[in-house]
Amino acid sequence: MNEYAPKPTPVPRLTPAGLQVDATVEQGLAHVARDAVLTLSGPDLPLLKECGNPECSQVFVDRSRGARREWCAMDPCGNKIKAAAYRARKRANGPLAAGRSGRPFA
Repeated sequence: MNEYAPKPTPVPRLTPAGLQVDATVEQGLAHVARDAVLTLSGPDLPLLKECGNPECSQVFVDRSRGARREWCAMDPCGNKIKAAAYRARKRANGPLAAGRSGRPFA
């Protein structure tokens, strides 16, 4: 990371077609390395979290109210975990947990 951070980063240009960024691989790595250095040494460090989905390795900055975010994104990680929890609750309740109307017994 420290090897690439000081190298030149890509330079964006405005063209008639919109934003254009031409960059070498080294410039791309420099941009990512510089962002990583700033994140890991700045005020956002305590906000870094790992996604709660065991199949995901994403790390994200949690700026949510109360810093209670659990997933890198709702789609697909949050949806996958919530759907699995819903199916598990349905299996746990089983077919005897509902009456003829389909509503749970009171």
